[in-house]
Amino acid sequence: MSTPDRPSRPSPDTAGLFAELPPPEPEPPAGPAWLVVPARVIALIVVVPFRLLYDLLVVIGRGIAACWRFLIRIPLIVAVALYRWLLRPVGLALWWPLRMLGLGIAAAAVWLHRYVLTPIGRVLDLVLLAPLRALGRGLAWLGRWIGRGSAWLLRGIGRILAVVIVLPLTLLWRYVLLPPLLGLAWLARWTGRGLAAAWRAFAAAVVWSWRQTGRCLGWLLRVLVVVPARALWRYVLAPIGAGIAGTWRLAARVLSWLWRTLVVAPVRVLVVIPLRWFGRNVLAPVGRGIGAAWRVTVRDPLRAVRRTLREASRDVRRTLRRTFLGP
Repeated sequence: MSTPDRPSRPSPDTAGLFAELPPPEPEPPAGPAWLVVPARVIALIVVVPFRLLYDLLVVIGRGIAACWRFLIRIPLIVAVALYRWLLRPVGLALWWPLRMLGLGIAAAAVWLHRYVLTPIGRVLDLVLLAPLRALGRGLAWLGRWIGRGSAWLLRGIGRILAVVIVLPLTLLWRYVLLPPLLGLAWLARWTGRGLAAAWRAFAAAVVWSWRQTGRCLGWLLRVLVVVPARALWRYVLAPIGAGIAGTWRLAARVLSWLWRTLVVAPVRVLVVIPLRWFGRNVLAPVGRGIGAAWRVTVRDPLRAVRRTLREASRDVRRTLRRTFLGP
Protein backbone atom coordinates (compact mmCIF):
# COMPACT_ATOMS: atom_id res chain seq x y z
CA MET A 1 0.00 0.00 0.00
CA SER A 2 1.67 3.20 -1.15
CA THR A 3 1.89 6.16 1.13
CA PRO A 4 1.18 9.65 -0.10
CA ASP A 5 4.13 11.76 -1.04
CA ARG A 6 5.28 13.98 1.73
CA PRO A 7 7.13 17.22 1.22
CA SER A 8 10.82 16.70 1.65
CA ARG A 9 12.36 18.33 4.68
CA PRO A 10 15.90 19.65 4.83
CA SER A 11 18.28 17.35 6.70
CA PRO A 12 19.92 18.47 9.97
CA ASP A 13 23.15 19.06 8.03
CA THR A 14 21.53 21.91 6.09
CA ALA A 15 20.82 23.94 9.25
CA GLY A 16 21.90 27.51 8.93
CA LEU A 17 21.02 29.06 5.58
CA PHE A 18 18.25 26.51 4.88
CA ALA A 19 17.08 26.06 8.47
CA GLU A 20 13.32 26.00 8.95
CA LEU A 21 12.25 29.23 10.54
CA PRO A 22 9.54 29.43 13.18
CA PRO A 23 6.29 31.09 12.13
CA PRO A 24 6.56 34.83 12.30
CA GLU A 25 5.13 36.41 15.41
CA PRO A 26 2.86 39.39 15.17
CA GLU A 27 4.98 42.46 15.54
CA PRO A 28 4.12 46.07 16.14
CA PRO A 29 3.84 48.24 13.05
CA ALA A 30 7.07 49.42 11.53
CA GLY A 31 8.40 52.85 12.24
CA PRO A 32 8.36 55.84 9.95
CA ALA A 33 9.51 55.47 6.33
CA TRP A 34 12.54 57.72 6.85
CA LEU A 35 13.84 55.06 9.28
CA VAL A 36 12.51 51.82 7.74
CA VAL A 37 13.82 52.29 4.20
CA PRO A 38 17.46 53.10 5.14
CA ALA A 39 17.43 50.28 7.69
CA ARG A 40 16.29 47.75 5.04
CA VAL A 41 18.94 48.99 2.60
CA ILE A 42 21.66 48.64 5.27
CA ALA A 43 20.42 45.14 6.13
CA LEU A 44 20.45 44.07 2.46
CA ILE A 45 23.96 45.47 1.85
CA VAL A 46 25.72 44.63 5.14
CA VAL A 47 23.85 41.97 7.14
CA VAL A 48 22.83 39.58 4.35
CA PRO A 49 26.38 39.09 2.84
CA PHE A 50 27.83 38.35 6.28
CA ARG A 51 24.98 35.92 7.01
CA LEU A 52 25.52 34.11 3.68
CA LEU A 53 29.29 33.92 4.36
CA TYR A 54 28.63 32.51 7.84
CA ASP A 55 26.26 29.81 6.49
CA LEU A 56 28.82 28.89 3.77
CA LEU A 57 31.56 28.51 6.41
CA VAL A 58 29.25 26.32 8.53
CA VAL A 59 28.55 23.99 5.56
CA ILE A 60 32.30 23.80 4.69
CA GLY A 61 33.15 23.01 8.33
CA ARG A 62 30.60 20.19 8.45
CA GLY A 63 31.99 18.72 5.23
CA ILE A 64 35.52 18.82 6.64
CA ALA A 65 34.29 17.15 9.86
CA ALA A 66 32.63 14.35 7.85
CA CYS A 67 35.84 13.76 5.84
CA TRP A 68 37.88 13.68 9.03
CA ARG A 69 35.53 11.09 10.61
CA PHE A 70 35.85 8.93 7.47
CA LEU A 71 39.68 9.19 7.54
CA ILE A 72 39.72 8.18 11.22
CA ARG A 73 37.60 5.08 10.50
CA ILE A 74 40.00 3.81 7.78
CA PRO A 75 42.72 2.46 10.22
CA LEU A 76 40.03 0.67 12.24
CA ILE A 77 38.64 -1.01 9.12
CA VAL A 78 42.18 -2.05 8.06
CA ALA A 79 42.91 -3.48 11.54
CA VAL A 80 39.66 -5.52 11.56
CA ALA A 81 40.35 -6.90 8.08
CA LEU A 82 43.98 -7.77 9.05
CA TYR A 83 42.77 -9.67 12.13
CA ARG A 84 39.96 -11.47 10.32
CA TRP A 85 41.84 -12.55 7.16
CA LEU A 86 45.46 -12.93 8.36
CA LEU A 87 46.06 -13.17 12.11
CA ARG A 88 43.09 -15.41 12.99
CA PRO A 89 43.79 -18.06 10.26
CA VAL A 90 47.51 -18.10 11.19
CA GLY A 91 46.64 -18.51 14.90
CA LEU A 92 44.23 -21.36 14.18
CA ALA A 93 46.88 -23.05 11.98
CA LEU A 94 49.53 -22.89 14.78
CA TRP A 95 47.21 -23.79 17.68
CA TRP A 96 46.90 -27.56 17.05
CA PRO A 97 50.67 -28.30 16.60
CA LEU A 98 51.45 -26.32 19.75
CA ARG A 99 48.70 -28.16 21.65
CA MET A 100 49.97 -31.61 20.57
CA LEU A 101 53.54 -30.60 21.48
CA GLY A 102 52.38 -29.51 24.95
CA LEU A 103 50.48 -32.81 25.49
CA GLY A 104 53.58 -34.82 24.46
CA ILE A 105 55.81 -32.85 26.86
CA ALA A 106 53.31 -33.42 29.71
CA ALA A 107 53.16 -37.19 29.01
CA ALA A 108 56.97 -37.41 28.92
CA ALA A 109 57.21 -35.55 32.23
CA VAL A 110 54.68 -37.93 33.89
CA TRP A 111 56.57 -41.01 32.61
CA LEU A 112 59.92 -39.60 33.76
CA HIS A 113 58.56 -38.88 37.24
CA ARG A 114 56.83 -42.27 37.61
CA TYR A 115 59.49 -44.64 36.21
CA VAL A 116 62.81 -42.77 36.73
CA LEU A 117 62.70 -40.21 39.53
CA THR A 118 60.49 -42.21 41.93
CA PRO A 119 62.73 -45.40 41.91
CA ILE A 120 65.86 -43.25 42.31
CA GLY A 121 64.26 -41.48 45.30
CA ARG A 122 63.38 -44.78 46.97
CA VAL A 123 66.92 -46.10 46.53
CA LEU A 124 68.39 -42.87 47.98
CA ASP A 125 65.99 -43.11 50.94
CA LEU A 126 67.12 -46.69 51.75
CA VAL A 127 70.83 -46.09 51.19
CA LEU A 128 71.36 -42.54 52.56
CA LEU A 129 68.35 -41.01 54.28
CA ALA A 130 67.46 -43.95 56.59
CA PRO A 131 70.99 -44.16 58.12
CA LEU A 132 71.00 -40.37 58.55
CA ARG A 133 67.66 -40.51 60.38
CA ALA A 134 68.95 -43.30 62.69
CA LEU A 135 72.09 -41.28 63.44
CA GLY A 136 69.99 -38.21 64.22
CA ARG A 137 67.80 -40.16 66.62
CA GLY A 138 70.88 -41.52 68.43
CA LEU A 139 72.40 -38.06 68.76
CA ALA A 140 69.09 -36.70 70.06
CA TRP A 141 68.89 -39.50 72.73
CA LEU A 142 72.50 -38.84 73.79
CA GLY A 143 71.90 -35.06 73.99
CA ARG A 144 68.76 -35.60 76.07
CA TRP A 145 70.64 -37.73 78.69
CA ILE A 146 73.54 -35.27 78.73
CA GLY A 147 71.05 -32.44 79.41
CA ARG A 148 69.44 -34.37 82.26
CA GLY A 149 72.84 -35.09 83.87
CA SER A 150 73.85 -31.44 83.57
CA ALA A 151 70.58 -30.39 85.22
CA TRP A 152 71.12 -32.82 88.13
CA LEU A 153 74.67 -31.54 88.54
CA LEU A 154 73.61 -27.88 88.54
CA ARG A 155 70.79 -28.63 91.03
CA GLY A 156 73.28 -30.29 93.44
CA ILE A 157 75.71 -27.38 93.14
CA GLY A 158 72.88 -24.95 93.89
CA ARG A 159 71.87 -26.85 97.02
CA ILE A 160 75.49 -26.91 98.26
CA LEU A 161 75.82 -23.15 97.70
CA ALA A 162 72.51 -22.58 99.52
CA VAL A 163 73.72 -24.53 102.58
CA VAL A 164 77.26 -23.11 102.59
CA ILE A 165 76.65 -19.43 101.66
CA VAL A 166 72.96 -18.40 101.59
CA LEU A 167 71.90 -19.92 104.96
CA PRO A 168 74.76 -18.32 106.99
CA LEU A 169 74.12 -14.94 105.36
CA THR A 170 70.39 -15.23 106.15
CA LEU A 171 71.07 -16.06 109.82
CA LEU A 172 73.59 -13.20 110.06
CA TRP A 173 71.06 -10.71 108.67
CA ARG A 174 68.10 -11.92 110.77
CA TYR A 175 69.75 -12.29 114.19
CA VAL A 176 72.78 -9.94 114.07
CA LEU A 177 72.24 -7.00 111.69
CA LEU A 178 68.43 -6.56 111.65
CA PRO A 179 67.77 -5.85 115.40
CA PRO A 180 70.22 -2.89 115.65
CA LEU A 181 68.85 -1.46 112.41
CA LEU A 182 65.26 -1.73 113.73
CA GLY A 183 66.32 0.08 116.92
CA LEU A 184 67.93 2.86 114.90
CA ALA A 185 64.79 3.17 112.75
CA TRP A 186 62.54 3.41 115.88
CA LEU A 187 64.81 6.09 117.35
CA ALA A 188 64.84 8.06 114.11
CA ARG A 189 61.02 7.84 113.82
CA TRP A 190 60.44 9.17 117.36
CA THR A 191 63.10 11.85 116.88
CA GLY A 192 61.34 12.96 113.68
CA ARG A 193 57.99 13.08 115.45
CA GLY A 194 59.45 15.29 118.17
CA LEU A 195 61.03 17.62 115.66
CA ALA A 196 57.76 17.80 113.73
CA ALA A 197 55.81 18.67 116.90
CA ALA A 198 58.35 21.40 117.79
CA TRP A 199 58.12 22.79 114.23
CA ARG A 200 54.33 22.85 114.35
CA ALA A 201 54.37 24.72 117.70
CA PHE A 202 56.87 27.28 116.33
CA ALA A 203 54.85 27.76 113.15
CA ALA A 204 51.62 28.23 115.15
CA ALA A 205 53.30 30.87 117.32
CA VAL A 206 54.58 32.70 114.25
CA VAL A 207 51.13 32.61 112.60
CA TRP A 208 49.42 33.92 115.77
CA SER A 209 51.94 36.75 116.05
CA TRP A 210 51.50 37.68 112.38
CA ARG A 211 47.70 37.61 112.69
CA GLN A 212 47.75 39.88 115.77
CA THR A 213 50.18 42.26 114.06
CA GLY A 214 47.92 42.38 110.96
CA ARG A 215 44.84 43.14 113.03
CA CYS A 216 46.65 45.98 114.82
CA LEU A 217 47.87 47.46 111.55
CA GLY A 218 44.38 47.15 110.02
CA TRP A 219 42.81 48.97 112.97
CA LEU A 220 45.39 51.76 112.73
CA LEU A 221 44.81 52.04 108.93
CA ARG A 222 41.07 52.23 109.43
CA VAL A 223 41.33 54.88 112.17
CA LEU A 224 44.00 56.99 110.46
CA VAL A 225 43.06 56.69 106.76
CA VAL A 226 39.65 55.10 105.98
CA VAL A 227 37.49 57.04 108.48
CA PRO A 228 38.97 60.50 107.55
CA ALA A 229 38.76 59.71 103.81
CA ARG A 230 35.10 58.60 104.13
CA ALA A 231 34.22 61.76 106.07
CA LEU A 232 36.03 63.92 103.49
CA TRP A 233 34.10 62.27 100.63
CA ARG A 234 30.71 62.40 102.36
CA TYR A 235 30.82 65.94 103.71
CA VAL A 236 33.12 67.79 101.22
CA LEU A 237 33.71 66.11 97.84
CA ALA A 238 30.23 64.61 97.27
CA PRO A 239 28.36 67.94 97.76
CA ILE A 240 30.85 69.74 95.50
CA GLY A 241 30.43 67.03 92.77
CA ALA A 242 26.64 67.19 93.01
CA GLY A 243 26.74 70.99 92.59
CA ILE A 244 29.02 70.75 89.57
CA ALA A 245 26.77 68.08 87.97
CA GLY A 246 23.62 70.18 88.52
CA THR A 247 25.31 73.25 87.06
CA TRP A 248 26.45 71.25 84.00
CA ARG A 249 22.95 69.84 83.37
CA LEU A 250 21.42 73.31 83.62
CA ALA A 251 24.04 74.78 81.24
CA ALA A 252 23.48 71.90 78.77
CA ARG A 253 19.71 72.52 78.75
CA VAL A 254 20.23 76.25 78.16
CA LEU A 255 22.70 75.64 75.32
CA SER A 256 20.36 73.05 73.73
CA TRP A 257 17.45 75.51 73.81
CA LEU A 258 19.64 78.28 72.31
CA TRP A 259 20.81 75.89 69.52
CA ARG A 260 17.30 74.84 68.56
CA THR A 261 15.98 78.42 68.73
CA LEU A 262 18.82 80.41 67.14
CA VAL A 263 20.35 77.91 64.66
CA VAL A 264 18.09 74.98 63.76
CA ALA A 265 14.82 76.91 63.29
CA PRO A 266 16.32 79.69 61.04
CA VAL A 267 18.19 77.15 58.92
CA ARG A 268 15.00 75.09 58.49
CA VAL A 269 12.93 78.13 57.54
CA LEU A 270 15.53 79.85 55.32
CA VAL A 271 17.29 76.89 53.65
CA VAL A 272 15.58 73.49 53.98
CA ILE A 273 12.00 74.47 53.10
CA PRO A 274 13.01 76.62 50.02
CA LEU A 275 15.28 73.86 48.71
CA ARG A 276 12.56 71.26 49.14
CA TRP A 277 10.04 73.47 47.30
CA PHE A 278 12.55 74.16 44.50
CA GLY A 279 13.29 70.43 44.02
CA ARG A 280 9.61 69.45 44.04
CA ASN A 281 8.26 72.25 41.80
CA VAL A 282 11.23 73.01 39.49
CA LEU A 283 13.79 70.18 39.27
CA ALA A 284 11.31 67.29 39.17
CA PRO A 285 9.24 68.70 36.21
CA VAL A 286 12.46 69.55 34.34
CA GLY A 287 13.75 65.98 34.84
CA ARG A 288 10.50 64.44 33.65
CA GLY A 289 10.56 66.68 30.54
CA ILE A 290 14.15 65.69 29.74
CA GLY A 291 13.25 61.99 30.13
CA ALA A 292 10.26 62.33 27.82
CA ALA A 293 12.35 64.17 25.21
CA TRP A 294 15.05 61.46 25.38
CA ARG A 295 12.46 58.72 24.94
CA VAL A 296 10.83 60.40 21.92
CA THR A 297 14.00 61.53 20.13
CA VAL A 298 16.51 58.73 20.88
CA ARG A 299 15.17 55.57 22.52
CA ASP A 300 12.03 54.98 20.43
CA PRO A 301 13.78 55.65 17.06
CA LEU A 302 16.61 53.28 18.01
CA ARG A 303 14.11 50.56 18.89
CA ALA A 304 12.32 51.09 15.58
CA VAL A 305 15.65 50.84 13.66
CA ARG A 306 16.56 47.58 15.46
CA ARG A 307 13.12 46.09 14.78
CA THR A 308 13.34 47.11 11.11
CA LEU A 309 16.80 45.50 10.70
CA ARG A 310 15.54 42.26 12.27
CA GLU A 311 12.47 42.21 10.00
CA ALA A 312 14.55 42.93 6.88
CA SER A 313 17.00 40.09 7.73
CA ARG A 314 14.08 37.68 8.30
CA ASP A 315 12.46 38.69 4.98
CA VAL A 316 15.70 38.15 3.06
CA ARG A 317 16.25 34.71 4.60
CA ARG A 318 12.65 33.71 3.89
CA THR A 319 13.04 34.87 0.27
CA LEU A 320 16.27 32.89 -0.22
CA ARG A 321 14.71 29.79 1.35
CA ARG A 322 11.70 29.99 -0.96
CA THR A 323 14.02 30.55 -3.91
CA PHE A 324 16.22 27.44 -3.22
CA LEU A 325 13.75 25.06 -1.60
CA GLY A 326 10.45 26.14 -3.00
CA PRO A 327 7.36 27.22 -1.14
